[in-house]
Amino acid sequence: MKKLVLLFLLLCFIPAQTEATSPRIKGLDNVKIINPAGLAKVASWKRTPTVVICEHAPVDRKKVREAISWWNKRNYIFYHSIYLRGERTTSICQNSDPEGYITINLVTQETFGLDTDMATTHFYVDNETHEIYWAKIYLKKDVQERVLEHEFGHALGWMHTNELSHLMNSKWVRGGWKDTGLKNK
Repeated sequence: MKKLVLLFLLLCFIPAQTEATSPRIKGLDNVKIINPAGLAKVASWKRTPTVVICEHAPVDRKKVREAISWWNKRNYIFYHSIYLRGERTTSICQNSDPEGYITINLVTQETFGLDTDMATTHFYVDNETHEIYWAKIYLKKDVQERVLEHEFGHALGWMHTNELSHLMNSKWVRGGWKDTGLKNK
């Protein structure tokens, strides 16, 4: 069995002017893959992920479809989203290793370390292949514009950039819809 490393990434938008701390990633060689736009990608999905909206998630199916559509336009593919009803969805959301899924959850007190964070994403990556096996997006109750799309970016393996008006900017107030370098080839 391939050795897997859990990446706990405090990958969040920070609304204030405070500086974001760099995520600490242990156990991966050649972690950052830099594209021409200066964005770092730590991993990618080899299989198409399915998006699951967990019970109590602070976004509805329409908002998730809009976020998926934004990434579809950049050549990323997702299986259909599963809404928050039914035993299968509950089972996936409660699984500590939901392989093949991106789950969207309401943040819990254990999830965040800082009060200024708007969201965070955790994902599991194979040490050798840099394949993402699963991702969990945690959102606070009042989801601001671009936050879900930004967190999907992390679930797809992208790190932060300091580029002004870019979707993956670490500071919400400095971010925007710019997508330089995010297109999937």
